[in-house]
Amino acid sequence: MTTPSSASLDKPRHVRYWLRCLKSCLPEEYTATDLNRMTLGCFCVAALDLLGELQFLTSPEDRKGWIEWIYRNQLPTGGFRGSPATDFGDARNETNSVWDPPNLPASFFAVATLVNLGDDLGGVKRRELLELVTRMQRADGSFGESLVGGEVVGVTDMRFLYMAAALRWMLRGREGRGCEDVKDFDVQRTVAYIKSAQSYDFGISEKMFGESHAGMTYCAVSTLSLLGHLDESGLQSVEGLTRWLVHRQVPFEKKDEMDEDDWQYIQEYGTEEEKADGMKVELGTDGRPIWGGFHGRCNKKADTCYSFWIGASLDMLKKLYLIDINANRRFLLEKTRHIIGGFMKLPQPGGSPDILHSFLGLAALALMREEGVNRLDAALCISMQAKERLMALEWWAEGR
Repeated sequence: MTTPSSASLDKPRHVRYWLRCLKSCLPEEYTATDLNRMTLGCFCVAALDLLGELQFLTSPEDRKGWIEWIYRNQLPTGGFRGSPATDFGDARNETNSVWDPPNLPASFFAVATLVNLGDDLGGVKRRELLELVTRMQRADGSFGESLVGGEVVGVTDMRFLYMAAALRWMLRGREGRGCEDVKDFDVQRTVAYIKSAQSYDFGISEKMFGESHAGMTYCAVSTLSLLGHLDESGLQSVEGLTRWLVHRQVPFEKKDEMDEDDWQYIQEYGTEEEKADGMKVELGTDGRPIWGGFHGRCNKKADTCYSFWIGASLDMLKKLYLIDINANRRFLLEKTRHIIGGFMKLPQPGGSPDILHSFLGLAALALMREEGVNRLDAALCISMQAKERLMALEWWAEGR
């Protein structure tokens, strides 16, 4: 049997998908995400930047308008909201401000988008935002999502540690020397929290004794990378973590693109031949699976987003070469890419692309050096060009 030729990235189709998402109304399924518009906008802008078309297929007026929109969602006390839906405008006061608090995820996505758009961050209330980040740190080293009435609120989530570390890296400048008059958060406590969350199998959870999860692992690895502790000072075992990450790649089985009810029916009533066919793994001439995506936990299905969470973690550990890159690339380009552009979450019939999985699928391809896609910084999840523009800013380079 010969291995079928590999698909290539249909760049124009993906560009059109992202321009539609950015400049026209989204499907009604996104109504529930209205408070996360900052997040959705960040993914759209970052995707066009990765595709190298942000500066060519959007006008200076467009980009200026998006920058102004982001700054309109900056709170008087510093930090950003996720959507203008909670903006009280001139009616804002001490009483109703609890309904419009500074939000750590929104602040991260706002700053990242400004960087992608080439803004110099001159309008960001850097000191106020850095003070907020420090105040959001809990005694155990983790971070909350928001400050409401001076109290830290939000679940324990490794994503918040990542966003705090990323904001610190972007806003304090070279070697974290900027804004020295603003108290920094306790880096060692954060590092210790992450180390305590590394599980018995060496994957990382959201907290001690939790289940290892690839998304949480990425956030932990990125945090350690941004804080300069991606070694044994921040991890119980780098080798064990690497092994856990590599073992998340799974071969594509025929049942993976079947409707779940259809596969369940075959399991209950199908013949042994039908069951065996559903679990068939197609191999190439080299004896390896042709398609191989990643799952985030044991016994789960391969999902587009984990190609990024796992790939980026291994990239930061300088171990990306350990995965079957070709099988992962083919999984994305032949199984979860969508005919209208973007990527689906799962390779199942009737699926639709969504903004999160479409961006992370593209980001995963960037890590694998896909032709026509710009290089990606795995820790900040922005293009290398955007990161270099930030580092070239005078205040950042001088650590002011």
